[in-house]
Amino acid sequence: MFQSILRKLNGLRVLFWLAVIGVGVWILATEVQAKLKESAANVASLAENIVTIFPVTSDVVAPELWESWRSYYGQAKAARTQDVTAYVREVVQSVHVQVGDSVKSGQTVVSLLKADYAANAQASRTGYEEALLNYNRLSELSKKGGVSQSEVDRAYAAMKSLEASAQSSRSTLQRTELKASINGIVSARSVEPGEVAEVGKPLISIIDPSEMEAQLMVSKKDIPHINKNTSVVLMVDGKRSNGRVKRISPEAHAGSGLYAVIVGVASDSGILPGAYLEGQFLVEKKDSAIIIPSDIVMYRGDKQFVYTLKDSPDGSVAQLVTVVTSEGRNGRVIVEDGLKLGDRIIVSGNRTLSDGARVEETAK
Repeated sequence: MFQSILRKLNGLRVLFWLAVIGVGVWILATEVQAKLKESAANVASLAENIVTIFPVTSDVVAPELWESWRSYYGQAKAARTQDVTAYVREVVQSVHVQVGDSVKSGQTVVSLLKADYAANAQASRTGYEEALLNYNRLSELSKKGGVSQSEVDRAYAAMKSLEASAQSSRSTLQRTELKASINGIVSARSVEPGEVAEVGKPLISIIDPSEMEAQLMVSKKDIPHINKNTSVVLMVDGKRSNGRVKRISPEAHAGSGLYAVIVGVASDSGILPGAYLEGQFLVEKKDSAIIIPSDIVMYRGDKQFVYTLKDSPDGSVAQLVTVVTSEGRNGRVIVEDGLKLGDRIIVSGNRTLSDGARVEETAK
């Protein structure tokens, strides 16, 4: 009996401790869960209070000078040239100059055979002098009534005709001496003594190197921006010299569609006839252009954007701005619309930004 009661008491004691342990485990689990929830709430609250601030650098938009130059190519030549030609078909008696010789205006450079022309000139002169004497004699007789006035008139007409013939013969004789009409240098000689000089065929070419010019072929796009006030820089073998627009062809070349622009070359440029050169034309100039680095422009579809720096109550923020750009070169581009003078554009750190992001400007 006693043993039975003892066993029951031991069983009850075990159940009691098991219950106590279970309650303790439940209480501990409840507290741990509460602590975990509290910690998660604290972490979430802390995350909400953390704001990412991006380091950036910026520049202030200021007016800049923008010049657009276009390069075209051509060849230098003398502005004043002469091709010495014969007026009559005749044998060349002598050539008085060589290539490279300097000549003066009025200097004889080629002589043609003149014996026949000299004889004709002398005969014409003699005929004119006889006709003049006859006219004078009849005029005196007419005053005394010895001849009629009609005879005097016929003598006068004959005299004038022979005078014109004598002058023509004298001019033809003079044209056997072919002369330079400009001061310059002989650039070509294409005749030798004994050869026949054909009418209109160049025998001697003369250039005046004191006044040079270049013909440059310019595209239709740029020709409206070129006039006599356009600045021109000429380049030959790395040497620069100033030029000036002298003439512009109103009609495009049939083959190329380009327009010929004649540019005067400065006398001290050292550019020689025949030299190939580059002509740079100032086709556009803006005194107050907005110019930004081209690598800060971002593209989304057909739109262009940049980030600007704006002040807010909580600090500086990045603002995404739509822009319209035009011409660019050397890593810089003109902004036609979207920015104004005084704006601060973000020039570094912009690739990680979003519209409205907090930013902090750092030293460049």
